[in-house]
Order: sequence, then C-alpha cells, then structure tokens
Amino acid sequence: MIPQFERDGIRRPDAHLIMCGIIIFGIGLFKKTCLADVIQPLVSQAFGPSTPTFDQAWIGALAYTFQLYFDFSGYSDMAIGLSLMFGVFLPLNFNSPYKAASIIDFWRRWHMTLSQFLRDYLYIPLGGNRRGRVLRYVNLMITMLLGGLWHGAAWTFVVWGALHGLYLCVNHAWMNFGPKAGPRFEKVANVAALILTFLCVVIAWVFFRADSIATALSVLSRMANPSHVALGPTELLYALLIAIYASMVWFAPNTQTIMGYDHRNRMVGERMMGARMRPLFVYAAAAVLAFAVLGIQQRSEFIYFRF
Repeated sequence: MIPQFERDGIRRPDAHLIMCGIIIFGIGLFKKTCLADVIQPLVSQAFGPSTPTFDQAWIGALAYTFQLYFDFSGYSDMAIGLSLMFGVFLPLNFNSPYKAASIIDFWRRWHMTLSQFLRDYLYIPLGGNRRGRVLRYVNLMITMLLGGLWHGAAWTFVVWGALHGLYLCVNHAWMNFGPKAGPRFEKVANVAALILTFLCVVIAWVFFRADSIATALSVLSRMANPSHVALGPTELLYALLIAIYASMVWFAPNTQTIMGYDHRNRMVGERMMGARMRPLFVYAAAAVLAFAVLGIQQRSEFIYFRF
C-alpha cells in the first residue's frame, strides 16, 4: 500500500474509482444484510438447544457454511470498496472458494490475505517443502494448527486447524502418489473432487461453529445418521433456500469478475467506461445498494469481528 500512497494524484478524487468503490461496497453490504443475515436463523437447526435430526443437522451445517462465506466475503468487499473510493487498491480476500476442486485450491481462494501471511511467515520459515516430504507434512500441520489458534484459544479452533492440516497433507500425498484420471473421466473426476472438497470444508466448519468439541461431534453424528429424519414442510422450505444459496455460490460470478477488479494492475470497472454499459452498472448498483440498506433491520455484527 505504501507505493500507492506515494504516487502522484492519490490525493485528488477520481470519479471513476469512487463510483466503482460505491458499487463494490454496495455488493458487499448486500451480501451481509440480504444473504448472510437472512440465512443465519437456519444455523440453529444444527447448533440450537435441541438435538437435530439428519436433515436438520445438514441444513444447519450448510446454512453456516454459506452464512460465513457471504458474511466474510461481504465484509471484504466493503473494505475494498471503501478503500477504492480513496484511490487505494486492496488485495483480494476471496475468489469463489467453494468452487475449489482441492483443499490446496481452497486455501488459495479463501481468506487469501491470511493464507499468504501463514505461508510467508510460518510455513516458509519452518522450511516449507525444502527438507523432504515428511517435514513438509509436519510444517503444514504446524502452520494450520497455529492458523486455527489465530482464530481463538479454543479446542474447536485447534481441531478445525488440524483437520485442514490433515486435508492438505492428504491432498499433497494424493498429488504425488495417487492415480491420475484419464481424459475420458476428467470432467467427472473434477466434479467429484469439487463435491469432496466442499464436504470436507463443511465438516471442518462444524467444529469452527460449535461451542465445544462434544457439540461438534454430536452434530456430525446426526449428519451421518439418516435413520432420524424430520422432513416436514419447514425443512423442505429450508432445503430449497439452501439450494438457492448453493446455486449462487457455484454458478454466479463473484464481485471481482462483475467489476473487473485487478488490484495488481490497478484496474477496475473497465466495462463501465463505455457509454452504453455505464447506465446499466449504475442502475443495477443503485438497486443492490437500496436492497442492502433496506436489509439493515437490526444490529448484526460480522462473524469475523470477534477474531
């Protein structure tokens, strides 16, 4: 950021950057107030006071998975948008992480600034992959365990970090020793890898959200026991809402794709430069921002506010 502060013109307002910053801020606020906060009540299906059934446990776990994403992604978009209004480009923090087809790819897409920090200041100083495969796996586990503790001094965060460390070790071992899918099965293998990666992430999020390891294990045991199913009208409605969120996560473009945000080359909103596209962006941004503001009905902190 220091070179940006030192460049000529940083203290002069830029109408294009201000407009793009308002749009990105509006998208982030929409994610928080109209997506994350709306699905938040469903989390209690799994983590509430009563013991969940199979479908309730899955609904609650998936609801938290999507709530956390839209909450934290919206938080990051709002920070990027606010900074852009002052002419400063912040690095990306999310790149559609639930589209990842491996845990390695997931950590290149999720909380990217933390991932880079852990890599540069923990994993590489520990030796990285320069001292053989065994020490590489040890370094991965240490890095992810400390990454878990970074979120809080609780055993649930330690288990979350240990799970992701184990996932990464298995991922690297599979890349080195596992069979490769042939050209005929490449698409099927990619879809299977995406689903498996997502399920592993969901399982880890259960520990991240639970107030104790016992609670997390109880939720996971319910998720693995299809003999107890409620499947009433309420659960069907919740399942439909989860499906809508999943479709947005997997098929909708992310913020940087919509806005053409490139912090390395200091470019944003190039498609808005044309006279034909600018009104479309402005009207769409106004609608998104209006819904986002209207969605602020009560005090709701960001999940990552406490970390």
